[in-house]
This record gives sequence, structure tokens and C-alpha cells, in this order.
Amino acid sequence: MRAGASAADIDPPPGLPMIGFVRRQTGATGSGLPLEATALVLEEGATRVVLCGVDTLGIPTPEVDRLRERLAAAADADPAGILLNWNHTHCAPPATPGLLARSGLLAADRADGVEEYSALLFDRLAELVGQAVARLEPAGVAWGAGEVDLSVNRRERAPSGEIVHGWRVDGLLDRQVVALRAARPDGTAIATLVGYGCHTVSVGMDVPTYSADFPGPLRDRVRAWTGGECVFFQGAAGNVLPRISFGPDEREAHRMGERLAVEAMHCLADRDPWPKRLVRRMDGSLIPMILFRYENEPAGAVELRAAEARLDLPLRDLPSLDELAALSAEYDAAVAEAEARGAGDAERYGLLFHAKWARLALAEVAAGTAAASVPGSVHAVRIGDGAIVTAPGEAFTELGLAVKDRSPGRPTLYAGYTNGAVGYFPTAEAYDEGGYEPAYSNRSYGQAAPMAPACAELLVETGVRLAESLFPEREPFAGDDWEARGTPPTLPVEPVLPPPAGEFAPPRTARQPG
Repeated sequence: MRAGASAADIDPPPGLPMIGFVRRQTGATGSGLPLEATALVLEEGATRVVLCGVDTLGIPTPEVDRLRERLAAAADADPAGILLNWNHTHCAPPATPGLLARSGLLAADRADGVEEYSALLFDRLAELVGQAVARLEPAGVAWGAGEVDLSVNRRERAPSGEIVHGWRVDGLLDRQVVALRAARPDGTAIATLVGYGCHTVSVGMDVPTYSADFPGPLRDRVRAWTGGECVFFQGAAGNVLPRISFGPDEREAHRMGERLAVEAMHCLADRDPWPKRLVRRMDGSLIPMILFRYENEPAGAVELRAAEARLDLPLRDLPSLDELAALSAEYDAAVAEAEARGAGDAERYGLLFHAKWARLALAEVAAGTAAASVPGSVHAVRIGDGAIVTAPGEAFTELGLAVKDRSPGRPTLYAGYTNGAVGYFPTAEAYDEGGYEPAYSNRSYGQAAPMAPACAELLVETGVRLAESLFPEREPFAGDDWEARGTPPTLPVEPVLPPPAGEFAPPRTARQPG
């Protein structure tokens, strides 16, 4: 196959609002870990796939659909093979004016400079993909899978019974790091793709600068060690936090990113992108020696395929007009009272979060434009023996585990936050427990109601079946149970065995005394 890679600084101007933390509403004072976009383009025959990572919270529909069509044209590729994955940093400007207008995470409906920034970002992405296509060259690929212990399932039950962001010791958690290396025939790296599922919030709400969070140091380390480019793909991180979260600076981002880079290097260390065989050679000095050397074998074709399914993702029942009118009046009154007594930012902006949602939802329901479902795409990409399966939002870690367990790809990189920003996708069980994600996270995304519990199984089954369509030679999953069962499958370790002795002649040596 062929591969090409590129990277670009996004470099937003200072002063734009950062979206992600409700209590932080002021514009950024500058930049910390630089915001970037990175791309790896793969080609086999007439098929091209674009794997693009973007340091942003997310880009919603319909904006992302227009962007994907633009990038498909730039790459001369089928849109099914265009994967735009958000690292989901909470320290970046809104990527589109629509996200700012709809989300309660920022109290304002608009901000100067956001439209210009959105245009800049989209232009950078188109240029980036064009550069990667222009750099296509012969390549082999290798998959690796490892594990790190850096994250926690965040849905802890407090003594009051409320679900809070903490550390759930009895919850499932996907700690797997999945990596893909594209390399030249001489073994030098073109690019490394690293997938891991964890909220990018090692940098906290009191840091006033733009920040890529832990994917930035991850990419820098991989670049330094390999000489090639690095792309990060965010996984199923909807209910996953770094163990050390919301720090007052970027030190934990550096530590976490570097540890992920070490694991990516470790899991790929014995996986060669080009086929080789171990041979014997006879040599000698004073003593005859049998030497073992690797020799290149002819490279076969690498399967490269992509598929997409467009879904209508159902919402829970919409609140009534009377309910919304009462909520809107209640929140407006609470905001006025909090401002009158000089409440702190956390309380005041928290109330404004709910008030903005109630106002917008009331207007939509009154006008009859409130949607009962939202569109979203699920993708599957086959690269050799491995696969990438996606979700258009914040999938819970259990969804990624469920897909990996049943997917024919070995390994399977599960990429949430891809080609959309619909909202949270909790497990069905989480709705009974309550908490932010199943109860009111829709207000962060400007939806009138949360995603319905049925979305979890819909995303898992669709993702697995799409992946199966790309591996017709493998047996499909035959069951009807789509829930997570625990740890993801690992790649087998193939022992290095000595090659057959064959026939060889020892070299001539000096005659020995006697």
C-alpha cells in the first residue's frame, strides 16, 4: 500500500472563549500545549482512507458533514473512509458558531472571532489532507495493542446516592492502547496512530490558555522517537477520566502523554510493518558459528476497506411546553437571585447553563422544530487484520469494550468522538442510576432531551456488523447479547523460533594442532 502523513498547528488567536468547563467563560490568554491537526492517509489500489485527529471539543452535524465532503474531495476518497476524530480537549475554542449557539457550556450565544476561527480551522484541515495525499509513498503497516493504568471509570456513587465524577472501583474500564504504524521499506516510520479512551481533562478549568492536553506530549514523544508523524484518536471516553484530573497546570498532561507514548512504542516494538523471515547463515572465526539474520520477503497486498451506516439516533421523550416554560422561569429567577447576591462563577454559570438550555428548548418545542432523533454516522475501516470502528459522540467505555469483543478486527480501535458531536451515549443501566450523562448532558449539546437508552445497543450492533462486512472471510458474531463482558481481546504473541537447519557448509578454518 501507500501512506502519507502531515501535521499543522491550528494556532487560534488569543481571546477566544474555550468550551468545555462551565465555570470558565473568559477568553484564552494565550497558548500552552499547542493545538494541532494531524492526518494519516492510506491508499491501496483505488481505495483511500483519511485518519485525521483534531484538537477540539467536537464538530456537530451538519457542519461536520460539509467538512467531510470537502476533505473527501481534497483526498479523492469515498466519504465513508474520512474519519475526523476530536481529541475532545476542554481548552480549545468552539470549532463552529453553531456549537457555541446551542451549547449551554458557554452562556453567550455568539462571540467575536469564532466564525473566523471556524473558517481557519476548516481551511487548515483541507490543506493538511492535501499535503498528506501529496506525500503518499510505499508503506507497510503493523498493529499493536498494550495497556496503561492511567484512568478511572468516573461514575462514583456518593454517600447521598448521587452519581458524581469520581472513581468507580466496581465499574468496567477499557485501559487498552491500540496503535498502528505505517513504515517505509527501510523500516523508518511514516506515521503512528495511537488510540486510547480517556477524557482530555488532565488540564483543569483554571488554566487560562489553549491546550491540547495529554495528546500533545504523546505526539511529541512519538515523533521524537520514530522520526515520523503521530495521530491521536480518542476512544470510548464518555465515562472515563484521567486518574489525576483538572490540574492547575500542564504537568500531568506531560506525564500522561509520555506514558501513553511509551506504551505505544512498546506494543509496536516487535510488530514489523514489512514481512520478514529468519534465516541461518554459517560463519566463523576461531569457532564455527551459526548466525541468524532477518531477510525481507515479498510484500503482499494489505486489505483497505471502509463502510458507513447513517443512523437516526433516538432521543428520550421531549419535555412538554408547560414543563419547559416552568423550568425556564425557574432558572431565570435563580440566575437573577444568584447575580444579586454576588454568587461565585461556578454557581452563576451553572445556573446560566440550565437557563440557556431551557430557553432554547422552549423555543424549539413551541415552534414544533424540536427533533425526536438526531442523525449520526457509524464507520468501520479495515486496515490489514485490524479495524477502526466509530461513534459520533461520547460513547461510554462499555460500548467500546462490547465492540472490541465481537469485532473481527484484531485488534479493533474503537474511536468515539468521530464525524459528529451528537452527545453522550451511556449504557442502558446508567439511566436507572442517574447522573450527568443520562440525565442532562444533552444541555451541553443543545438537544431538547438526552439520547435514548436504545442508542447504546444500536451503536454496538451497527459497528460490529459494519466491521464484519469488511472481513467476509471471518465468522460473524452469532449471538444477540451486545453488552460489554470485560477486558478487550489482545493480540497473540508469536514466539521467535529458529529456522530449519537446512544444509550449509562450514567455512574453511586453519588446521588445528595435533
